[in-house]
Amino acid sequence: MNDTYGIKLGKKAFFQSVIILLILMIISGVLTKFFTPGHYERVMKDGVQVVNPDSFTYLSNSDGLSALHWIFAPILVLFSKDALITITIILFILIVGGSFAVFDAIKIFEVIIERFLNKYENSRFLLILIFSLFFMILGAVFGILEEVVPLIPIMILVAERLGWDKLMGLGLSLLSVSFGFSAALFNPFTIGIAQQLANVPLFSGMGYRIFIFITTYLILVAFLVWYAKKLEKRKNASESIKQKSNGEVEKFNVTKNSLIAILSGFIILCLIMIVMPIIGLADYSMPIIAVSFLLISIISGKLNNVSFKRLLSIFGKGAINLSPSAILILLAMGVKYIVETSNVMDSILYSTANALNGQSPYLAGFYMYLIVFALQFFIPSATAKAFLVMPILTPLGDLVGITRQSVVLAFNFGDGFSHVLYPSNPMLLIALSLAAVNYWKWIKWTILLQAVLFVITVVFLFLAIHFNYGPI
Repeated sequence: MNDTYGIKLGKKAFFQSVIILLILMIISGVLTKFFTPGHYERVMKDGVQVVNPDSFTYLSNSDGLSALHWIFAPILVLFSKDALITITIILFILIVGGSFAVFDAIKIFEVIIERFLNKYENSRFLLILIFSLFFMILGAVFGILEEVVPLIPIMILVAERLGWDKLMGLGLSLLSVSFGFSAALFNPFTIGIAQQLANVPLFSGMGYRIFIFITTYLILVAFLVWYAKKLEKRKNASESIKQKSNGEVEKFNVTKNSLIAILSGFIILCLIMIVMPIIGLADYSMPIIAVSFLLISIISGKLNNVSFKRLLSIFGKGAINLSPSAILILLAMGVKYIVETSNVMDSILYSTANALNGQSPYLAGFYMYLIVFALQFFIPSATAKAFLVMPILTPLGDLVGITRQSVVLAFNFGDGFSHVLYPSNPMLLIALSLAAVNYWKWIKWTILLQAVLFVITVVFLFLAIHFNYGPI
């Protein structure tokens, strides 16, 4: 009996991630010793809570959080305002892990991918263009990011079936959706909220953002094609694929009804993912996706004549395989907890915002970019960052001569590409866990691409400031 079904977090990747997060927790704790706690008042504006930029006050001359708070932050977070989202993320991982174990046991994805790639395996580079564009559109138009995490193992299977590796699977899915989220067109969580807070017409400035999106897409595709060719040259992948297509691929006894059920289920799930941000249910996306995966896996298993007892056993072992990821999530959320409970986040923002006064528009715009880029380390949520910084950056932009549309662009750039850079982001940790890729390997693979995008987006921001990027 095979007990190795599903996704398993590698020991090396796990311990490396734990060490990184522990170091980040210590750094966050030390940071609380260097800033006096402060506080901005939050006010209601159009039904949402935002920062009053003129309300900052220092709270005390506290020495910061004690070392005990640093140590127990991953546990204390379960009793904080982030407890629900933390538990939701952990349950999400376990359910997805259990579901993929069921899919792996009945080999349903192998069959689907095999049938699909038998038709398109000679158009591998065309598939790179199609998959990367599809995931970029999900991020750029619908603001989908965390929701695609369960699709990552599928894309890894696709990449490996094509003779590539797990990094290529992550590039086609995680990297693509993140870059689309960053080069936003209609993204409701970055462009939408930021423009509303800046009092800019909703989704205005589309022409320039389309140009940015196309440029980002071309850079990403060039990177992925280059890496695919590098892999094929190294591993002679094309010959490997030819051999597989000549009959060396294992055949699985998967019923037609189960294929129809799973394809229908995933089509419906994709439609739900697209619709939820539009109808304002994005906050419930993780639970809905998790429950959908659970139902699809159970139905697929039963249609393949797997007993409920056996399904339960496979599901449980798949969930256990990914259970160490819960520790990583708690550690990552602990970093955020340390900074927020020490009340130094507002102080850091106040100090950096003051540094913008009297600066040239270009330098001020660059600082705005960096402020949001740095805050991403502590606040992965784009929506939370928008409510925190946009009421502060918008009037500062008015003072130094930066159009509000350019301020929105600076926010969008600072928030976006860093989603797949910082190990304090639970979404990145989940994705890497599902792929069994350690953080350092991921950074080594993407850092040059991230650096290129950083430089190019700074140039885009400077151009926007130069031609007074406006609402139209």
